[in-house]
Amino acid sequence: MAIKKKQKPVKTKPNYSGVLTKDDIIKRLEKPVKELRSLVITPLPDGFDRDSIDLRLGSHFFVPRSYRSHCFIPGLTSPHHLYQEQYIPMGSFLVLPAHNTVLGGTLEYIKLPSDVSGEVLNKSSWARTFITIETAPWIHPLFRGCLTLEIANVSNAPVILYPGVKIAQLILLSTTCDTSKKKKDEIEGTYIGPVRPEPAQLQYTEKALDPLGISKDEVTYPGDEYLNHEDFQTHVADMLRAKGYTIKKP
Repeated sequence: MAIKKKQKPVKTKPNYSGVLTKDDIIKRLEKPVKELRSLVITPLPDGFDRDSIDLRLGSHFFVPRSYRSHCFIPGLTSPHHLYQEQYIPMGSFLVLPAHNTVLGGTLEYIKLPSDVSGEVLNKSSWARTFITIETAPWIHPLFRGCLTLEIANVSNAPVILYPGVKIAQLILLSTTCDTSKKKKDEIEGTYIGPVRPEPAQLQYTEKALDPLGISKDEVTYPGDEYLNHEDFQTHVADMLRAKGYTIKKP
């Protein structure tokens, strides 16, 4: 009778997810740009902590202009009704009034590897002056572009913002799944390759609610008294009626 040898269990190297250290970041930066696992940050900041990279404020801003309209309808209102683009050269400044926000961008252009995610956090010094970076903080693998920062002044005094100052920090985390092994090197997402801040891109309400079983006829919109800007009246309200929407007054 043959005796089968007991097979030893095959040891597999576990996948770990963790924060990249300064040495890890430098190794990634030294890889050729064409490699999927390479990291690109340009222009490279001089601020490296043990587990983070400082990000500086760029020169392009989108300043809110609430006087243009009384409401914002996701997917229908043009973002240009909300923002006014403004360029602030290096050495000049932008005044951010108390209890106001502005869209800014990072000076750095970033390319993330296929197996690394990122998170944007406040610099603690700015947080102590009541400036918060209300960015969508999570950055997916293979992201390319400058990061858009939603900068809010929650203090009771205006704050001066100078392009070029360190305003946020980037934390990089290795993932347990390399996206390049799951599919082709395809860059997906709403905001791809921006070189300055990008306004919001939102779905039409009917598309957003359709998966919930809400029909087009069940979707209502604000009455004309809220759409008293002439561009709204001639464009948005007429377009809604032409598509068969019901516009109800509150």
